[in-house]
Order: sequence, then C-alpha cells, then structure tokens
Amino acid sequence: MFVCTLGISSNVAAAKFKIGVNEGDVIIWNCNICNEEKMEDIFGNDWKENERELFDDIEQGAQMKWIVKETEDDDKIYSERTEENETVLKITYKKWKWTKNDVWGDSDAIEESTHFVDPDDNEKDLIFPNFAPIWLPLPLDDYLKNLDLYEGYAIDARVISTITCEIKKNDLKGDYPTIFVKIQAMYNDKGILSSYKLYIEDHKVIIDISLETSVPYELYLFPAIIAIFYVGLIYVIYSKIIKT
Repeated sequence: MFVCTLGISSNVAAAKFKIGVNEGDVIIWNCNICNEEKMEDIFGNDWKENERELFDDIEQGAQMKWIVKETEDDDKIYSERTEENETVLKITYKKWKWTKNDVWGDSDAIEESTHFVDPDDNEKDLIFPNFAPIWLPLPLDDYLKNLDLYEGYAIDARVISTITCEIKKNDLKGDYPTIFVKIQAMYNDKGILSSYKLYIEDHKVIIDISLETSVPYELYLFPAIIAIFYVGLIYVIYSKIIKT
C-alpha cells in the first residue's frame, strides 16, 4: 500500500469554501513533456480515456484551454458517502482539448466540474482523477486537509499549495501502475492547477504540464486601445483649453 504522510484536520464548520475563478476567466495549460509510450506501459492502452479532464487527447507541445462560462455555489449532486443529494461548487466551462493548432477556433465541448461544499461528502479514501484535480475550492489548504484522502497523499502549504501522491507498483485496480510513480501538483491563489508532474524512478519526468502565465494579446489589446483613446481625448481637450 501507499505510504501515508497526510495529516488530517477536521474543522469544516469553521471554513467557508468558495470558487476562486470568475465567469469569463481564460485558463490555458501547456504540455511540456508527454511520453505517451511510457504512460501506456505504466497505465495501459486506455490511459488517455479513463480520466477525461486532464489527459483528454494530451500530447507533447500541445495546449488546452478553458473559458469559465458560469459558476454556481448551490447546485446539488448525489453523494455515495451520505446517500443524499449534497451541495456542490460547480464550474461550467468551454473546453478546447489539447491541440497544437495556432488558432483555437470553436470550443470542443461545454463541460462541468464540481466539488462538494462539505469535504466530508466525498467518498472515503478518495483518489482524484489523474491523481490531482484541475481546480479546488478556496481556501485550498483547508479543503484538502478535511478530505478523507487515500493513503499516499501529502499536502504541503508552506509556500505554494502542493499535492504529492506516491503510488507503488500494482497498487491500483488492474495491477497498475506497472512501476512506482510519483505525482506532484501545485496550485495558484485561485485554486487552479499551475504545475503537474508525473515521475518514475530516478526522478524521470514523463508528464509535465504547466499553466500559461502570459496573457494572450487579445485579452489586453482592447483595454490598451481604450486607454489610448482616452489619453488622446484628454490631450485634445487640454489643448483646446490652453489655446483659449
């Protein structure tokens, strides 16, 4: 089994969890490394298909994009743990799958991603899809520490919120992985995945995903034009006042 290094604290009532992103937010990830042959050896032929959010059509050199369409904090989803419909935080987003195209074009799908407002509504010994979620509610560290996570997980919130998961050989369903793997995921202050690395022996990275930190030009071009317009307008008005 896994080696558990996670310390669990239980004070859910004291925490008010919320969604950190806003409607209209654009989120882009880069795939810096993707050793598809090795991933197939470790997790089987359908490793891209089992978990749709992060590995859907992933390939080295590609990008994936979300545009947040809507956020909700009072939706309901059935919880297997409580056997009741429980409140969830939900993000609805336009999704562009991993692509190497320079032009994004139309989105591939509109999808939803949820987390229970109360961490206790999650299943016991929880294993995240792809071993680390793409986003988490805020305050992120409090949410993580109140989850009943599967052994093998560790949380480090000293500088950057980080999830680490160590998986021994044959420790998952179907006798996967075929070798030891380690996953390290880091998150920004909005609870969005900013770095994802999957290692094997000798610290060799076979999956490396990072958040695009530069702002696409179309996001600041229009505000810049508006700013230039107003500066020019002020200059014209000021010039007329001087002349009079």
